[in-house]
Amino acid sequence: MAVGCERMGTCMVDQIVRNGRVWNGRRDGAEPGDILLRGGRVVDIVRSGSGPDGPDVIDVQGAVVTPGLVDAHLHLMLGAESSLRLDLSPVRSRAEFEAAIERAHEALPDDRWLIATGWNDTRWPDQEVPDMSWLRGAGDRPVVCWRCDWHSVLVNGPVLSQLDQSAAGAGGGVVRKAADGSPTGLLSEAAAWQFVVPLIPPLPEDARRAALDQSLQDLLKVGITAVRTMEYWRDVERHLAPRADSIPLRVSIVELDRDLPLVRRTGVRETSRFRVGGCKSFFDGTLGSRTARLRTPYADAPNSRGMWVEHALRGEAAKWCREVTALGRSQVIHAIGDEALGRAISLLRDVPETQCATIEHAEVVAPEDLARMGGLRLSVQPTHRSGDAMMADERLGPRSRWLLPMRDMLDAGATLCFGTDWPIVPVDPLGTLRAAIKGTDDRGRPFHASQAVSPAEAFRAATVHASEAAGFPAALVPGGPGDFVVWEGNPFEDIGPCAVRATFVDGTLVAGSLPSGPLRRDECLRD
Repeated sequence: MAVGCERMGTCMVDQIVRNGRVWNGRRDGAEPGDILLRGGRVVDIVRSGSGPDGPDVIDVQGAVVTPGLVDAHLHLMLGAESSLRLDLSPVRSRAEFEAAIERAHEALPDDRWLIATGWNDTRWPDQEVPDMSWLRGAGDRPVVCWRCDWHSVLVNGPVLSQLDQSAAGAGGGVVRKAADGSPTGLLSEAAAWQFVVPLIPPLPEDARRAALDQSLQDLLKVGITAVRTMEYWRDVERHLAPRADSIPLRVSIVELDRDLPLVRRTGVRETSRFRVGGCKSFFDGTLGSRTARLRTPYADAPNSRGMWVEHALRGEAAKWCREVTALGRSQVIHAIGDEALGRAISLLRDVPETQCATIEHAEVVAPEDLARMGGLRLSVQPTHRSGDAMMADERLGPRSRWLLPMRDMLDAGATLCFGTDWPIVPVDPLGTLRAAIKGTDDRGRPFHASQAVSPAEAFRAATVHASEAAGFPAALVPGGPGDFVVWEGNPFEDIGPCAVRATFVDGTLVAGSLPSGPLRRDECLRD
């Protein structure tokens, strides 16, 4: 470890993290070292025992210390609200689905809509896609059930009857039809967002605030010290911007409002923990809903190549990109299918690096596009890879080999930034790291394991590069914030049994506890 002060005796520090094995993003593994901090920022990282004494000593007793984990892609408000809705992710059959709907219906007040999330037909033995008949247990109560990817939604008759009449003819009909011509109750992509979402009664604001508070604490407990979150501006103004001074972790906003012309936002004060960084565009959908845009048809749906949506569908992508640049924001493009990804790559080739643009998900890659990835920043979710691997051969056929080829992306010169996409999948950064390092599917079976990355590469994607995407300075480097995680076990040797022991933001213990024995000279926090 380098010593940044020529005369350590004159270094002004007020906090020392002693006896750690420190990884600061630059090496392949952790090395013994002490972290010197002042005012919550890093002064230096020095050889163990070579630093000065300080008024506040934290002895981690040989534990591995890394920068705090950064989630480069999640949905903070949506995730918080998921705790207030019926969770259908454990469901594995029609019988379980119907039973869960009936139980939730019986527990709700008569005037409340039943909102559910998380169903995933690809996890069911017969992979049957649900229809309105599965919702009969709710009677006349309006029911809205979002698929796990939030790109398809199932509604019942009481909701369909409230859809605006314009929805009936939009694009040839927004509600999918069964073979006999009857409505299934399923809507996808823009149809779901434009016609169903406006009908859903909003949750009480005090309940949303309480759920957000709890979610922020839950993020800290799993080692996340910064997030890049996809949000509508109304929620930024109501729930996030007012917390700019008090929010317990760093939050970077990517704005979801997408109507052109884009609006220049004013009146929101940015701090060291709160900033507005990007604007989002959706080019296509998802593999699970078969709406990701592919260059050739789905292997199990030979008449479909998926969908273009929004700016890409309307021919507005280049105009949107120019407007984002004019606002001084970062372009953030959702592109999952290989045709959508190819278009996103072409669009961003001329965007200056200073814009810090990203392509989100980038799941299906055409081999010829790898050579064009050098210098691009890809915000990806290894847990999507492990989950979608369960259906990849069926949906993609031989192209399944090109499902999020992380090794090839890095070798091509792309920068990977990791996120969870919570609540589409659980907020589990350790699961993200394990999926990237082990290269397995959700059942632990190898899935083109040659595309796995090394522990150091995975941690850089989950810390250094994710911080860059979020627009925050790197942690655990001189001058950077004292955001760090103390680990149980060594994640650079075996990520499997590891766990987050304690989380620090600006040098303050905000979640967890430290190893037993001498800790620090002032009071420490414990769960």
